[in-house]
Amino acid sequence: MPNRPFRFLHAADFHLEMPLHGVGEVPEHLVDLFLEAPYAAAEQVFETALAEDAAFVVLSGDLLSPQHTGPRGPLFLVEQFARLAERGKPVYWVGGGVDPPEAWPPAIRLPENVRRFPVGRVEAFTAERDGEPLACVLGAGRGGRQAIHAAAFSPAPGGLVTLAAIHGTADPAALKQRGLHYWALGGRHDRSTPLGSPTLVHWPGTPQGRRPSESGMHGCTVVDVDEQGRLRTTLATTDVLRWLSERLVVDEATTRETLETQLRERMHTLVETNPNIDLLVSWTVAGTGPLLGKLRRGPLAAELLEWLRGEYGRRSPPAWSLGVEAEPSLAMPPEWLEQETIRADFLRAIRSYETNPDQALDLETYRPEGEWAEALGPGMARIEKPARRRVLHEAALLGVDLLTGEEAES
Repeated sequence: MPNRPFRFLHAADFHLEMPLHGVGEVPEHLVDLFLEAPYAAAEQVFETALAEDAAFVVLSGDLLSPQHTGPRGPLFLVEQFARLAERGKPVYWVGGGVDPPEAWPPAIRLPENVRRFPVGRVEAFTAERDGEPLACVLGAGRGGRQAIHAAAFSPAPGGLVTLAAIHGTADPAALKQRGLHYWALGGRHDRSTPLGSPTLVHWPGTPQGRRPSESGMHGCTVVDVDEQGRLRTTLATTDVLRWLSERLVVDEATTRETLETQLRERMHTLVETNPNIDLLVSWTVAGTGPLLGKLRRGPLAAELLEWLRGEYGRRSPPAWSLGVEAEPSLAMPPEWLEQETIRADFLRAIRSYETNPDQALDLETYRPEGEWAEALGPGMARIEKPARRRVLHEAALLGVDLLTGEEAES
């Protein structure tokens, strides 16, 4: 049967307990923003729900750890939920790893428009407008990181649009077989839609990137549903500070002046394409040529970083550069491996690890003692496959630098 068209908002992974991190130096003029960004971005989620006149809001877990936010986190959410309640907008909240229902402080009462799902079993709510059903919202809370059991979810009878809210990993093919219209997932900080029509599987990502690896736009998702139950998703950006990773390529002919021109042009583009938001930019320079050696071993990288920060880092809004690093390719004369030198012994050892991927990089011998060892944890003693190639590459570059000296540039 035809459905009544409507719009809802899907968001997840606020992590109000987690400030921005991952940089060695935070400029004084950005300290407050680093601390407040998660709350400011989450507030933008609720502003979007009101501005877009969403019929209801679906929250797919990991909004906050009340234990770590203290009273501020729960009181902030109650305030935002109350704003939606004043406009008659329900909230469907399924718990994730850090925010199961039992973690909510019992002394802080949730507004009546908030529907929470139990842990370990599916519960259904009917979203209505003017007394008419719009959608069936299913959900099941969880603890830990277990996968979604798709078989526990079934579409509502009569063709009513059915949504499932859950936090965790999923097999899109298994979700598709259940015949639901939309899977509102949480548990990933990057936005992802692994499956589209007729079953839409979607992670909205976190409203605010927390570290350099969480680069690009972040926000929530506005979902429009038409009379035939077809869905269309739109990103609504909510981040108040944006991480960007930029890569420039140089060659043998590139000079410092040429590189500065490239940096200036790219920065102008970044500012124009990301207006009215603070930017944190990580620069990587790749390619070939003597300029790379100067970036890696001399003062050039620090000088360029100081220039970028002075030119762009204190504007309003600022575009602050976090670092300038070289990423040269590991090209070396073949005869280096055949020589009877310490450098050749080192490179042959690296080659052995590359050609024998099952040979563990056991770093226990080199692990620091005392408080640093405790801070790094036992996981740093052995490097596993996902990071193996990068570690070997960086080790080879460092070894060539230390064992060759100025010969690396000749």
